[in-house]
Amino acid sequence: MTNPKKSIYQRASEWGVPFGLYLACAATASIFADWFAPLSLIFFILVMGTPLVVYYFQRRKFIEDDGFSEYSALWMLGILLFLLGTVLASFIVFLILQYGRPGFIYDQAQAAIEAYNKIPQMRDSDLVHVLERMVKERLLPTPIEMVFNVFWFVTFAGSVTSAITALVARRSLRRPPRQ
Repeated sequence: MTNPKKSIYQRASEWGVPFGLYLACAATASIFADWFAPLSLIFFILVMGTPLVVYYFQRRKFIEDDGFSEYSALWMLGILLFLLGTVLASFIVFLILQYGRPGFIYDQAQAAIEAYNKIPQMRDSDLVHVLERMVKERLLPTPIEMVFNVFWFVTFAGSVTSAITALVARRSLRRPPRQ
C-alpha cells in the first residue's frame, strides 16, 4: 500500500512550525544583538539563509510529487510557509518584547538619537527632532504594533522570495546518463 501524497496545505502546516521557529530565532538574535554582539552575525546568517530554507521545502515537495508540482503550487507553499511561520514567530517576538525586553523599542530610539547627534550634519535634522519628540511624548510604537508591522513586511517579502525560489525549485529531476 502506497502512502498518499500530501497537499501543499498539509505540508505547509507541518513545515510552518520549524520554519516559524527559524524566523523566531532570527528575530530573537536581532532583539538581543545590542547586548551580545555575535548575535548580529547570527541574525545576518539566518536572514541570508532564509531563501535557502524556503527553497529546501519547495524542492522537497517538488521531489515528493515526482517533479509534477506546478510553479503556482510551489509558490503557494512558500507563501503559506511564511504566513504560518510568521504567525508563530510573531507570537514569540511579542512575548519577548512585552515581557523579556520591554524597553527594547525605547532603547533603540535612544540609540538612534545618540548616533545621529554624533554626526554634525544630522544634529539639527528633522529626523532627530521627530525621534526626540516621539520619545518625549511617548509616541513610540507598542510591542504589538511593532509585531504587526513586521508581520506584514515579512509576509510580503516572503511572497516575493517564494516566487523566486519556486522557479529554482522546479528545475528538472533528470539526471545525466551514465557512461
